[in-house]
Amino acid sequence: MKIPRLVTEAYDQVHRIWHNLGYLYRFLVFITPWLTVALYFALVLDYLPPAEANKYGVSALAYLFPPFGKESIIPYMLSSGDTLSLPSWLSWLGSSVGPALPPWTAWSMIIVMDVISSAILAYSWWFAEFIIVRIGILNRAYRALQRKADRYRKKRLLTLSLLLFMMIPFQGTGGISTTIIARLLGVSARKTILIVFVGSLVTTTVWILWWLGFFEFL
Repeated sequence: MKIPRLVTEAYDQVHRIWHNLGYLYRFLVFITPWLTVALYFALVLDYLPPAEANKYGVSALAYLFPPFGKESIIPYMLSSGDTLSLPSWLSWLGSSVGPALPPWTAWSMIIVMDVISSAILAYSWWFAEFIIVRIGILNRAYRALQRKADRYRKKRLLTLSLLLFMMIPFQGTGGISTTIIARLLGVSARKTILIVFVGSLVTTTVWILWWLGFFEFL
């Protein structure tokens, strides 16, 4: 009789450990993107001189809010106060443009923020749904979006369509909006983050090379 009891107790213990590991895994998945982006910004801000660090911090903060995007943040970061070639939609900055930042700072900042914001939203989608379903008007709108999304989930070239959407550098397209659409369409979190990473990598690289004059021969 002791052997079955030992087996049962061992099974219960393993089950509790496995259950706790599941909670630990969720916690690590949630906290890792935040720790990653915090470490990244700490290292970059510590490396840059004060004036450049201030401009870098302003750029990172502005990138979180529309209408600022790659098409405006990259020229702003790579331009100095005495640069006369700023586009008209940045002329309001005037002398506050400050020193030009190294291209790698703009390149890394945009890609890191796109990927990290996508990871936070993609792996915490359950939390967004938890809030949405408890608010009547949001829940009805969310269900309507899900019904419409069902028609596109099995469409061909869905991944390519999402990638192109992520690569278009206009207002409303970016890591967060691409992640929301992908998750509504049932795309897995890993695949969503990969789409955001590739799209951000291509678009950011092209914009920086264009701003630096690498395509003047065209």
